[in-house]
Amino acid sequence: MVLAPDTAWAEKRVALIVGNSTYQTVPQLPNPSRDATAVAQMFKDAGFNSVDVQLNVGNVEFKRTIRRFEATADQADIAVVYYAGHGLEIGGVNYLVPVDARLASGRDAIDEAIPLERLVSSADGAKRLRLIILDACRDNPFTTAMRGERTNRGIVAGLGKVEPTGSDTLIAYAAKAGSTADDGDGEHSPFTLALLKNLPVPGLDVRLAFGRVRDEVLKITGNRQEPFVYGSLGGGNVALVPAPALPQEAPVNEVKSDYELVQKIGSQRAWEVFLGTHPSGFYADLARLQIEKLKGQPQSQSPDVNVAALPPAPAASSREPPTKAALEWDKVKDSTDPAALQKFIKRFSDSPFAINAQQRMDLLKNAAQEREDKARAEREAAAKAAEEARIQAEQKKAELAAAKKHEEDERRAKAVEAEQQAKAAEAERKAAEAKQKAEEAEQNKAATEAAALHAVSEKQAKEAEAERRKAEMASAQEAACKSEQGKLDELIAKGSEGTGVDDLKAFSGTITCERLSPLVAANLDKFNAEAAKRAAALPNSPDLIRSAQTQLIRLGCLTAKVDGTLNPSTKKALGRYMSIEGLPSDDVSVTEALTTELTKHTTRVCPLECKTGETARGETCVATEKPAAVANASREQSGRESEQRRAKSAPEAARPRQQALARPSVVHSGGGHSMIGVGF
Repeated sequence: MVLAPDTAWAEKRVALIVGNSTYQTVPQLPNPSRDATAVAQMFKDAGFNSVDVQLNVGNVEFKRTIRRFEATADQADIAVVYYAGHGLEIGGVNYLVPVDARLASGRDAIDEAIPLERLVSSADGAKRLRLIILDACRDNPFTTAMRGERTNRGIVAGLGKVEPTGSDTLIAYAAKAGSTADDGDGEHSPFTLALLKNLPVPGLDVRLAFGRVRDEVLKITGNRQEPFVYGSLGGGNVALVPAPALPQEAPVNEVKSDYELVQKIGSQRAWEVFLGTHPSGFYADLARLQIEKLKGQPQSQSPDVNVAALPPAPAASSREPPTKAALEWDKVKDSTDPAALQKFIKRFSDSPFAINAQQRMDLLKNAAQEREDKARAEREAAAKAAEEARIQAEQKKAELAAAKKHEEDERRAKAVEAEQQAKAAEAERKAAEAKQKAEEAEQNKAATEAAALHAVSEKQAKEAEAERRKAEMASAQEAACKSEQGKLDELIAKGSEGTGVDDLKAFSGTITCERLSPLVAANLDKFNAEAAKRAAALPNSPDLIRSAQTQLIRLGCLTAKVDGTLNPSTKKALGRYMSIEGLPSDDVSVTEALTTELTKHTTRVCPLECKTGETARGETCVATEKPAAVANASREQSGRESEQRRAKSAPEAARPRQQALARPSVVHSGGGHSMIGVGF
């Protein structure tokens, strides 16, 4: 086959091949490394300029390999990436798994695995075709291990669907998105076997090649596994291997298979790709007729067929109605009647369709001739077999007659001798049978005894092995308990201050000794209680602020709600209280000493504050009364203020308590630092 006239063969073709088999934390895969080696050799034989083969790569080497290939693929015409190994989808993101990955949780993937998008983007530098082939949809043991945790939702075996963002890019999956692929029982996986057979076909368009791959994998796996290709290409024939210099007819069955695949799509651009690969022959003529038919009618939506998107057909400037020859050919093109085809040739001998009709007639004549030859050969073989059977039957009949006569003569001559010999033989037979039975009984007895001894020996060996393993496990458990006991003693001695609570909590998550679990839990509860107590005793802690707010409301200094925060209302109430008590009120901190001092008061400390036009009467604000009542209220207020002034000017003996209350106090926090506030 030759390339289409507008198809120039790529000057530079490069490939990256990665196969991961020897996984370190899950069972190994037998085929990926063999598959990768075979695919790499296929591209080398096809004359690729560069083929980089990497087997059983870890995380760091995988990333370095991708970086190297980005430089190799830059400005290449065709770049191909093939990966075989484990792959999985987590939270809608596809990952490829290096051999040293440790995936205990879905959150590990971003560090332990390689995003598929990074591998796809490594081929972006290619100008004509970027092809990513993924045989990474196997049943994944990482998925089973991670699905047990609440944080591991959205983990799916196999890879999710990816639509390439760039043009001229195809991504081929061994199985449809969300499903798994067989690793295979032979030398290679079913998907790789189909690739090795169809991708290197010279001049075969890559879209048709993957159509053949799909059909072959479905056949091998009994329709369990369906490969799928995502992406699209531009116009023209795009083949991985150039066509031979001389035209070469493809096998008819392959051409027919490609024709049936494109027929499912039914679009003009699909038929044009077919003609680019098979430009001549019976099916090529049929493809041209299909294009002519499509030019005369509106294009409909193509069915969802598993093949890469084909280029749009060029718009026709004008459409001519089909000729009479084309209409008549459409009626007889599938006919099996040679007379109808001969009639068409006679009527339209100058039409190109006459050639198609003649080819159709030749096919029918050849098929009829083959059937006739086969039937004649079968008839001749049957006649020959019957003649041979007759001759053999006559020969056998003569032989039987002669043998019968000879047998009769011998029987009569040896009748007496035969009777005597029969009696002797009967006696010998019975003796031999008796001896044989005795020997068989002895052999059976010996075999039974040997089997019993073997069973006892095997049981004893198993019991000994079980005891040994039990002792080893007990010794290992005891060693672990001893080590963990020492660590626990260190944490208890350290106490709950500083990082003590976090250290003990982290230790509780790693402990393996069951008898230490209750002790660890008890000490953890104790440490938590101590830490909570220290936190509650810190200046301005929510508990201390709630207690102070409650007391300030009781003493008439605060009217806001108790909320445990040092809000402006609370600060103002504390300032009022400190001023009345004759203490500094600039920077107030709520401490245990302050809350204790507040609880000592049994009556209101802060005077009632009334709005304009109201007068305090006892514990209630009332509307201002007549002058006499105002005077009385004023005298009462003056009396209270005088009492407060006398309290502020108390003798020197009463000041030590106030000074002690006003002195800053040092409060130690759990972290070893100190905080200075006003103590009460």
